[in-house]
Amino acid sequence: MSVVSYFTLSLYISALINLSSGYIFILAFHLNAKKRFEMARIIAVVNLNLYLIVMNYMEGLRAGEYLLYFPYFLVMTLVIDVKKNFTELKFVYLITIISVLICLNVSPFENYYQVRIAGMFARLYNSNLAISLTLTTFFSYFIFRVNRDNEEAILKEKHFVDTIYNTSLDGVLIMDAEYRTIIGCNNRACELLQIRNKTEIEGTPIEHWFTSEHINLFKSIEMKLASHQARDWQGELALTSNEKTFFAFVNMVPFLDNNRRFLKISILDLSEIKTAQFELMKAKQKAEEASQAKSRFLSNMSHELRTPLNGIIGTSNLLLQEEYLADQKSHLDILKYSSEHMMMLINEILDFNKIEVGKLQLGQEPVDLKKFLEKISLQFGAQAHAKNIGFKTDIDDNLDIEVLTDETRLNQVFSNLLSNAIKFTHYGEIVVVARKIFSTSQKATIQFMVKDTGIGIPANKQQEIFESFTQADVNTTRKYGGTGLGLAITKKLVSLFHGELQLESEEGRGSTFHFTLKLSISENRKRYINEDKVKHLCMFPGVKVMVAEDNAINMSIARRFLTKWGIEVKEAYNGKQAVELFGQNKFDLVLIDLEMPEMDGITALGEIKKINPAVPAIAFTAAVYDDMRADLLRKGFMEFVPKPFRPEDLHNKISILLAANSPA
Repeated sequence: MSVVSYFTLSLYISALINLSSGYIFILAFHLNAKKRFEMARIIAVVNLNLYLIVMNYMEGLRAGEYLLYFPYFLVMTLVIDVKKNFTELKFVYLITIISVLICLNVSPFENYYQVRIAGMFARLYNSNLAISLTLTTFFSYFIFRVNRDNEEAILKEKHFVDTIYNTSLDGVLIMDAEYRTIIGCNNRACELLQIRNKTEIEGTPIEHWFTSEHINLFKSIEMKLASHQARDWQGELALTSNEKTFFAFVNMVPFLDNNRRFLKISILDLSEIKTAQFELMKAKQKAEEASQAKSRFLSNMSHELRTPLNGIIGTSNLLLQEEYLADQKSHLDILKYSSEHMMMLINEILDFNKIEVGKLQLGQEPVDLKKFLEKISLQFGAQAHAKNIGFKTDIDDNLDIEVLTDETRLNQVFSNLLSNAIKFTHYGEIVVVARKIFSTSQKATIQFMVKDTGIGIPANKQQEIFESFTQADVNTTRKYGGTGLGLAITKKLVSLFHGELQLESEEGRGSTFHFTLKLSISENRKRYINEDKVKHLCMFPGVKVMVAEDNAINMSIARRFLTKWGIEVKEAYNGKQAVELFGQNKFDLVLIDLEMPEMDGITALGEIKKINPAVPAIAFTAAVYDDMRADLLRKGFMEFVPKPFRPEDLHNKISILLAANSPA
């Protein structure tokens, strides 16, 4: 509007100033769109003040350009947030007032610098007055709209907060900390305190609603919060109101409003939870009493049943050893078998009960694993052959170790699995597999399998058979008998060994039960040496060998054989000592344990190879893992000897390495 007026009056300089100012406003608008609000406001304020100073000077005060200060003062309160940027607003007002004073003192009343036209100042004044009134009206309306929208937003927010406040599961009381009166509460608080309307509680002293014990507690808490000893307080209380007692979790938080202290008391009703806990405790007590009664019953019944069974079994054995008629043999066999079967069932039930109540503890005794598996094979191999089915074993040669475990319970696991395999297999074979998966000097991870070519188990029954008193089929129970406890006990026993019994089976084609155990290796195993094999081995006169081994017993055994073969032995008890010893002496061969303190065997060999890259090295190790030979060859060893070692095996490897390393 101003530019049109300027062109009609030939005020081209004023039009140019107006358009330049407009371009600067476009820059401020662009910065505002880029969320650079502070810079946009600075440019807009400076631009507008400079524009009004220059225009008032170029046209004179009579033209009325100063009238635009009225909408300008109005719009500043809209552009600048009074609450957040009050200091900025004061600064802008100060700049504007200074600009007004400059305009009034510097600008002439009339200025004919651009052009002299009759009635020019009247037309300019009327134009600026119209623009000023229009802008003032527009900004006033806009401010009114913004305030109305803000009021609606505040009301909506208040309604939203009130909705959350009144639908909360917590009862909330707002207490005036100075006068100790309740000034507000939510609907849930009314329900807990059994009042119909909030007006019944608002404005009342807190003593009207809580016991003196709770009032004293609130006072002490409020004092601590007032002295800033605590930020808030929370805990469980048994609250009494209107002759109703309920358990609640109470949280108290202080806050300030208009410099007055208030206390927000949140109350969460725990009555149902406490009731459920009480019922759970009663149920637990009943279950424990029932379990104890069951244990006592089983113990008593065990004693009562075992006593006559002992007599029956003993008598049947005596009768079988004495003279009897030929036709009585079958009756005596039935008597013996039935009584022994009865004893087995009693033992299974007692074992299962012990496992369930957690009273079964595993022992830790040294067991020669290979001999243990051989005994199992002999025992059940005879039963399998009697039924005309094959029985094979696949036992890893590396299982010639002594482990710490419970032999009785491990035997029970294999007995249950092999008894089932023999029972449910009519043709084909049964295979017992034992493989060492991984081992260190302290632990051995071993996988055990029992395979059969029996009737198999349907896929939908493979989980059920591990449950108590369950078999795959009712017809199976009728045909083969049994209580269904064997596999349940076996699975629980394997879990006590920290393993998991798993099944792979196909109906009509057989089953494979397998589990993996991590067993501790006995460090005090007795080593049995076949002296006949050792005494005829050839000698190695003049050969010097370094042995690096941290275990004194293993070192003693190795030294004994090496010196018996005429070898001069130097000893190192850790990797660091081995490197130092090798640097001080010349050796034909080194025998290094992989696991040693200070420095492990592989690192030690790396340092030794820096001194003499051609020295033959044998790894002395209890570890077993896949591709071990290839891995050790990559790390510089030429051979390895597993622990416990066979003397003839060690002698053979020393012979080969010395022959390969000797000059042609």
